Amino acid sequence: MKRISCTHCGSSEYQRNGSSQGIQRYICKRCTRCFSNNVPKFSREVREKALQMYLNNVGIRKIALFLGASPAGVLKWIRKAGQELSERLQQAAGQVEQQLPDVIEMDEIYTYVQKNGNGQSSGLLILDNKVALLRLK
Repeated sequence: MKRISCTHCGSSEYQRNGSSQGIQRYICKRCTRCFSNNVPKFSREVREKALQMYLNNVGIRKIALFLGASPAGVLKWIRKAGQELSERLQQAAGQVEQQLPDVIEMDEIYTYVQKNGNGQSSGLLILDNKVALLRLK
């Protein structure tokens, strides 16, 4: 039998706590929260596909229809990904260094912004494990 652990605190000290809809429930002895050992209905790949579809302007209802999920579930995946991205950006902002490297290679987007940009633009420069915020005038 595969040993499971609490999904909330990670403890392996638990006891059986009945069942719900045919799925065994457990109660953690450390944090006293209930959990089950059922697997998620949708894999990580399916959730990533939903995010890619959303980023390519496919509506939430269409995504749900294509993937066989509920619109509320798809919206939950999108919000969770947005929250995780926000946390990662905040963490990266804490690592921003004021000094910029001597050589910066820009692509055609930089040229486009320089030619057609009327206002101030900004972007995120990522070099290995260092992050810098660029402001273009």
